[in-house]
Amino acid sequence: MDASKRELFEETGATNVNVEPICIYKISTYALLCYAEILKIDEIPIDSEIEKITLSKELPDKLTFPDTYKFF
Repeated sequence: MDASKRELFEETGATNVNVEPICIYKISTYALLCYAEILKIDEIPIDSEIEKITLSKELPDKLTFPDTYKFF
């Protein structure tokens, strides 16, 4: 859970989150799928790989693993 919270902070600036595990899955390696409730977001960290945060009701067109999102 600590790694999930750390990753959320690094990618979004989320500083207060509740994280609940959903399941473990495998594509090329094992991974943990979590549900995250973000309670507070600060500025995106300077060394983040993320350019900006946007909110949307639909999934974006270009996803890293598009077939995975359809499954979940």
